[in-house]
Amino acid sequence: MSARADRRNASRRWIRRFLVPLAWLAILACAPRGAQAAANQYCSGDNLAVGANWTVCWEIRANEGLSISHAFYTNPSTGFDRRVLADATVAQVFVPYEVGSPRYHDVAYGLGPAMQTLNTRDDCPHGNLLANNRVCREIEDRGLAQRFCLEGSCAVRRGKALVLWASLQTGAYNYIQTWSFHDDGTIEPALGLTGALQFGPTAHTHNVYWRMDFDIDDPANDRVEEFTRLPKAGSQGLAGVSTWSPLLGETFRPHELFTFRKWRVADTQKKNAQGKRWGYEIMASTGDGSLRTNPSEGFSKGEFWVTRARSSERFVSTDTKDLLSTYLDGEPIDGQDVVVWVVGHAYHEVRSEDAPYMPIEWMRFEARPRDFFDANPLP
Repeated sequence: MSARADRRNASRRWIRRFLVPLAWLAILACAPRGAQAAANQYCSGDNLAVGANWTVCWEIRANEGLSISHAFYTNPSTGFDRRVLADATVAQVFVPYEVGSPRYHDVAYGLGPAMQTLNTRDDCPHGNLLANNRVCREIEDRGLAQRFCLEGSCAVRRGKALVLWASLQTGAYNYIQTWSFHDDGTIEPALGLTGALQFGPTAHTHNVYWRMDFDIDDPANDRVEEFTRLPKAGSQGLAGVSTWSPLLGETFRPHELFTFRKWRVADTQKKNAQGKRWGYEIMASTGDGSLRTNPSEGFSKGEFWVTRARSSERFVSTDTKDLLSTYLDGEPIDGQDVVVWVVGHAYHEVRSEDAPYMPIEWMRFEARPRDFFDANPLP
């Protein structure tokens, strides 16, 4: 082999050894993370929010206001990305007054046009204002996340959350519409109630309906299960039995606090290292109540609903129509792409301290990982 050939081959080896890896590093440095690349199929620019291990697409809709169109979680311990949500909205805020009327269906009138302008000084001092100053995006300290001590050595971690929120003016009320994405994978939708209120015989309830389309890594293969804990027969209440039971068809379910009732959406195909299905469980607020009205308002029969995912079935009600209960037409749901509807309640009996401005009161629930990971994802 000639000296020229030797130099050429040596040059090629050097290129393969050094320049090719450097080129790949340059490509990877410019390429978005896996979750961001996936999210970029659905949103970009200010509508892409990243933080607290989440990559979230959001938008403003005429009826539902601030809405989530996709959400992906990146496990900080493994680096793996997974889709969690395909769509999440406020599908109704139903406000009936105790004297029988009025009975407001706020989403039917439109939450989007009710969004107010926020300011940096008072509303969003530690975040960014988006959408012509109508949406605040923040990374919040959510407090103590975990703590363990042994022989004087402590493992302590504070949590963070990616938070998107907006203020909606509806009559005398300000609704604070909030989506919080915690760094441990928990999702916390919330609606805050504040404003300058009227006094008199004005007791009423607020009933918020969240519509959640969980796509646990993929759209199909959903399974919805209900948890119940009951006293063990013959134990005189000293022992208990807990079960997860699948819901096989479209249905509604009421709260049942004395059985610790809750629900989960799982994937029938994907399992973690312990052989348990990836899923998210729905935890109602412990201070929640219930509202049951007349048969014409069939949507008030339960706090948890599950239906097949259909783009034509987005809303709960109008001033004249009950929509949600009509979506239950006997279709099977096990192994299908489904939507769950979660209901929160707040009873408002006006008190002296509500003047001149009502201290904020929250309706919320938690959707938290159940066997979605092999272990706690926070390092």
